[in-house]
Amino acid sequence: MHKHIFKNKYGQYFLYDLNLLKLIINQADLNHQNVIEVGPGKGILTRLLLSKAKKVLLYEIDTSLKPFLFFDADISVDIIYDDFLKRDLKTDLQKYFSQEDVVLIGNLPYYITTPLLFKILFLTQIKTFTIMIQKEIGLRLLASSQQKKYNALSVMVQSLTNIKKIKIVKKTMFYPCPKVDGIVLKFEKKKLLDEERYFIENNFFAFVKISFQQKRKSLLNNLHDFFKIEKSQLLQFFYKYQIPNNIRGEEIDLIRFRQIAYCFFDFFHTNSILQSMHFLVKNKK
Repeated sequence: MHKHIFKNKYGQYFLYDLNLLKLIINQADLNHQNVIEVGPGKGILTRLLLSKAKKVLLYEIDTSLKPFLFFDADISVDIIYDDFLKRDLKTDLQKYFSQEDVVLIGNLPYYITTPLLFKILFLTQIKTFTIMIQKEIGLRLLASSQQKKYNALSVMVQSLTNIKKIKIVKKTMFYPCPKVDGIVLKFEKKKLLDEERYFIENNFFAFVKISFQQKRKSLLNNLHDFFKIEKSQLLQFFYKYQIPNNIRGEEIDLIRFRQIAYCFFDFFHTNSILQSMHFLVKNKK
């Protein structure tokens, strides 16, 4: 009988409630698709999804869990013992799934939630993902403008996905018990044109981060502080596109945010103000 020693550095909190695990799988709508599971732990969720998957790829950072991760299955189950965040996912997807679509699922260590999201958001092969994450972060992801929890992360993730709240999970459902509750969310990638996706990745994300850089400041002042554009020129832009001078990022909904961002880059590129600025989100993450 193998005994596992839980490691705090990996954020290990396991779920054993079969009804809850089945709910996660049912909400993922698996129908013999390719599946990636991040952080399988002892493989309890994995064993439940095997009958619904076409092929499964597991990422587990803790090699001491190897004795638990053996499966008697009719399908291919591959395991990569490595840090998911450090993997070249495009290469892994090509190797294990060729060009086929993939569903991601997992009871995630809370500390990897945000970096994991940014790692998979622009991978078009991953169409949906159903994950257990920290409740506080989940509520931020779901938040709308004017709500207290609404922030840059809300806008960025919602720009690329539709998010569905599945269930809040009390901390007592985990072992060992974490300090905070969890939440199960399902994300479905939005169908976007290539040029839309390019703009979101290379301009919009950075624009949103700048807009929330100092939350109590207005959008105008945050843009002024970052770009060093004369306020008189920013005021011309705000007037042209009927944007209130005192509006703050938290007051702008997703649709309006995208409109403002498109207009901003069009307006200031036209006026040759931003042409010398190497403004790409990959340099500002």
